[in-house]
Amino acid sequence: PQRLHSGERPYTCADCGKGFTISSKLIAHQRTHSGERPYSCADCGKAFSDRPHLVRHRSAGRREKRYKPFKCEDCGKLFGRASHLATHRRVHTGERPFKCLQCEKAFTQKAGLVLHVRLHTGERPYKCDKCGKNFRSSAHLVSHQLLESGERNFKCSTCGKAFKQASSLKQHLKTHEVREPH
Repeated sequence: PQRLHSGERPYTCADCGKGFTISSKLIAHQRTHSGERPYSCADCGKAFSDRPHLVRHRSAGRREKRYKPFKCEDCGKLFGRASHLATHRRVHTGERPFKCLQCEKAFTQKAGLVLHVRLHTGERPYKCDKCGKNFRSSAHLVSHQLLESGERNFKCSTCGKAFKQASSLKQHLKTHEVREPH
């Protein structure tokens, strides 16, 4: 709270130099550069960079579906923006325009390349405030923090059971799927 009044911003983004008063704000900001989306909707699986966007999505899902005029001709999936459709099309075309300069690996999105390059450089820009351990991605840091805190933020909308990790919730959701007899 004191930093808010003093203007001190000790947490600085390594990518653009923007400063923040608390580390959690820096972590959220860094996702704008990496494209990481650690918060996912339990109903549809769509992922978001921060919790407020997930909350907004969930409330929007309860209202009418948004206008999505851009349709993929291959699979019928709808998009609100032409750029999102163009990125999605790479799933069908196999195009991987983001190439690693150190190895043969290529990616459909820039965020994938950014994370991959950190394997080569050893860069781990996301630091845990509590234990000092560094992580390659904000998603890994968030996962670590949730495990350390014991919080169970990933809740099943069907039965209410809560999990520490999104992957555990995803696995659990399969138990609610109705399977057709063979």
